Amino acid sequence: MIRIISISAVTSAAIITSLGHNARPSPTPLVVHEWGTITTRHEASGTADGRLNRLDYYEPLADFVHRFEPPETSRNPLGTLLKVPVGTGRSDVTMRLETPVIYFHPAPGAPSLSPFDVTVNFRGGVLNEFYPEATPSVNGWNGARLSDGIVSTLTWKSVALTEGVKLPLTNRHVWLAPREVASTPVTVNGGETEQYLFYRGVANLPSLLRTELTATGMLLRPPARTPWLDASSATIGTAWVVDIRGKGIAAVRSTDPLTITRGDTGTILARITPFTPRDYTESALPRLRETMHTALVARGLYADEATAMLETWKNSYFATPGLRVFYLVPNEWTSYYLPLTIGTPHTMTRVIVGRIDIQTGSP
Repeated sequence: MIRIISISAVTSAAIITSLGHNARPSPTPLVVHEWGTITTRHEASGTADGRLNRLDYYEPLADFVHRFEPPETSRNPLGTLLKVPVGTGRSDVTMRLETPVIYFHPAPGAPSLSPFDVTVNFRGGVLNEFYPEATPSVNGWNGARLSDGIVSTLTWKSVALTEGVKLPLTNRHVWLAPREVASTPVTVNGGETEQYLFYRGVANLPSLLRTELTATGMLLRPPARTPWLDASSATIGTAWVVDIRGKGIAAVRSTDPLTITRGDTGTILARITPFTPRDYTESALPRLRETMHTALVARGLYADEATAMLETWKNSYFATPGLRVFYLVPNEWTSYYLPLTIGTPHTMTRVIVGRIDIQTGSP
């Protein structure tokens, strides 16, 4: 069943949920929250595109961000793994891991924490942009095509949590928006400071949803493989389908909650009927943003963190014309492909949004 989003229900839920989560409960000495995006691109037929490190337009990061190119890349005719505005891009880059940020919330009144290490691994890809300074490495790669056999690692050493530190200057919107969160800033190894830990990467991985445009609309199916799924099933929840025409005009539909079942790859999870002219309104995008905010908070982000995420991505999510699908990534996928280790007692919430850009054309 497909439904048009109700602004009254969404607004009420957002207000109630946001008030509750702003209380910032702290069951342990440290609460860790993370958000990020995985982006893929599909042809109308559903075929996944590569070359996603080639971008015609993207919002630049702050100039001080560190970049890492594995030395093996120089021996590969496919070229750089970094994002580039020219050239063809690498055919094996089928996913961008975009702007995960990690926030730290010490419990009020708790003793100061000793510095600790933070390590994130990326199965199937390379983590190649980060800040503050971290130690990068890649195992299982000889410079050929990206694959599941590759594991990239970033380690931030001696992360200290200190109020009132001076943050580096920048005017980049995608860097400043995530700072608008009431977390405790980090200092890494006694040097670089920031409101959060940041990283990005590229990978040869599929989306968690397969798409297909047909004469009667769009079909959503589960992935062809689920090596990350140990249980019998995993819940994606609602998926949002949006067609943006520019100047604030868009059409939006959402699905009922979607469930991926292990071994079941042929099921049609949802059928999205074509948009009609009356579906395209100026109110569609504000409703979508409110709905996504509610969903992010329901997954465990604080209200200001959800706001910061949507503000960071407001141009690529809500302003760039095109047909796209959004969904929330199951925790099982995140734990399998992007395990994160924090070297001090904590509770952790990780919320990753999946984004699929659809190349429209004749079905």
